[in-house]
Amino acid sequence: MKVPTLAATGLSLLCMVGCGGSTLVPTSPSPTISAPAPATSSPAPPDEPTQQVITGSVAPLRSGMTPCYVERYSCNVYGFSMRHDGAVEVTLTWEGGERALLIQLYEAGSRLVHEDLARRGAPPRIQFRRTDLDARAYELRVVNYDGVNTIPFTLTLEKWD
Repeated sequence: MKVPTLAATGLSLLCMVGCGGSTLVPTSPSPTISAPAPATSSPAPPDEPTQQVITGSVAPLRSGMTPCYVERYSCNVYGFSMRHDGAVEVTLTWEGGERALLIQLYEAGSRLVHEDLARRGAPPRIQFRRTDLDARAYELRVVNYDGVNTIPFTLTLEKWD
């Protein structure tokens, strides 16, 4: 099989350059090869939490009030809804003893989801996060566990839904 002379010479030059033989000087810029742009999907923006801050006070149970917790204590009830499955972070701070308030998270009109009381010897503060909430209505109940004094508080609810 006969290879044309010009093709054979070009092939041998290419082989020499590729294998480290003689050096060839380029006569023009190399053509640019434009690779297709990688497919990008812009990630969904992270869900920003919504925050609600409530300041108030909860009085002890008096006659004429509807008992809230084990029929012995009063509470303030704050409702909120989750549009989608998501998470909440709740912080309750107050003035008074570390065990003066209790907080409960309920599915509205249904079952208790979470209950918390400050640790003994800790500051008057309760903080918790629930990451497993279904899309539905909920209630936060701030319970006057002191039973004697009116307790001022600040309740912060952050939710991701």
